[in-house]
Amino acid sequence: MRNIKFHALSFAVVLLGSAVFFLDISRFSYVRAFTNLINLMVAPLLKFKEHTVSELREEISVYIRHVDAERENLRLRRRLRAMLLVEKELSACMMELSRLEESLRIPKGFERLFYSSARIIYYDPTGLDLFVVIKGGKDRGFKEGDLVVTRDAVLGMIERVFGSTSRVITPFNERFSISVVVGSGRKRYIYRGSFPEGKLLHVGTDDKVLKDAKVYIAGTGKVLPPFEVGKVKEVRRGKDPFFKEVKVKPTVVPRAEDYVFVIRRGG
Repeated sequence: MRNIKFHALSFAVVLLGSAVFFLDISRFSYVRAFTNLINLMVAPLLKFKEHTVSELREEISVYIRHVDAERENLRLRRRLRAMLLVEKELSACMMELSRLEESLRIPKGFERLFYSSARIIYYDPTGLDLFVVIKGGKDRGFKEGDLVVTRDAVLGMIERVFGSTSRVITPFNERFSISVVVGSGRKRYIYRGSFPEGKLLHVGTDDKVLKDAKVYIAGTGKVLPPFEVGKVKEVRRGKDPFFKEVKVKPTVVPRAEDYVFVIRRGG
């Protein structure tokens, strides 16, 4: 039923169009007047439509550019934050590298020694700094008794050597002892470790050992540089009438160090 109505309406439209075409009714003045009136009424609407469409297209274009700009700004902000983070990490790494370079800078006199650098991987958990554990052991040829130093001071001595680590006792440890001299003197004493200060053994009552004098390892001439062990903190008359009691504050604070040098005996 609907198809019949559609076909009938289509046929009527075709007939009407043919009649208008063949009759040429547009030549009549009233028809032209009517057509002009319709054009006059419709023209503003068409212009308004065209203007609206143009404005809408421009607004959409601006919006799209704005959205793209926002996305680009967001991407750039994220990239900038990432770059700032990388810059901070790089700055921290450069500072750490500079500090490590200073720590590992070869001291004067080391060229005559057979040594290896090592990293401290464990500190005494008691807080007494009695020992540290360093990276490297039998795998690097370390031996018990090897001297462990910083650039210019004694940190300790290897007590036990394991496969890839070594235990180092410090000048705060009672098992640590080493031959030393005071200042520029030539007389040798034995430094024995203790916490918080070690002590010098067999300092005679006539020996000129003064407070604040520096205590150095007793090197063997041109072999070892004068590594500092500590500084004399107190000198007093001891219980033995022939000797003084001399306390020495160790120079190195072990937990403040990251890298050390192991002076290897016998190459």
